[in-house]
Amino acid sequence: MSLHEQQNFLAKLYTDAELRREFSSEPISIGLANNLSETEINEIAKILPEEINFFAESLFWKRLREVEKMLTLTKSFLKDDFVKLFREFSQTFNPQSVKKHLEDAIGFCKFLRKSEVSEIAKNAAKFEQTKLEFFGYDQRFAVCKLDFDFRNIHHISQSLELKKRTTIAIWIKIGNKTRHFNF
Repeated sequence: MSLHEQQNFLAKLYTDAELRREFSSEPISIGLANNLSETEINEIAKILPEEINFFAESLFWKRLREVEKMLTLTKSFLKDDFVKLFREFSQTFNPQSVKKHLEDAIGFCKFLRKSEVSEIAKNAAKFEQTKLEFFGYDQRFAVCKLDFDFRNIHHISQSLELKKRTTIAIWIKIGNKTRHFNF
């Protein structure tokens, strides 16, 4: 197996709790199913499960903290569920690009929009996803339709109460200037 394939397997092992449990109980069959040689399986199996779990947990918390910084509005609506939902999301999503934290945040927004969360949290995720894609991928134009009034976004964090009202959020970049509008 190439070094890149080994790294991909270790990344999956660190981010997928189910795979860690399976590998811990059946290292040979799981290793072979993931194209590891017996030598590679033995080397990975020698790492104490506690060390693997410790590293996996520290990786999870690092990812979470970076995503929290990018999704402050969504986090404010999800409260304590944010961590639980991100843990669920992170078990199945492994960012591949060089912009891993951005990819994590956008992927988490997509996950939330399909989840059983409040409509206002889904709208916050949609708003922040669009904003992140606009700035993170250097887009010139972005628009999203929302079901809540996000026009006074700076005051939302204090009250967390929004009126149900169709709102359109638009981001435009002309030259070096960026403008944001809510209608």
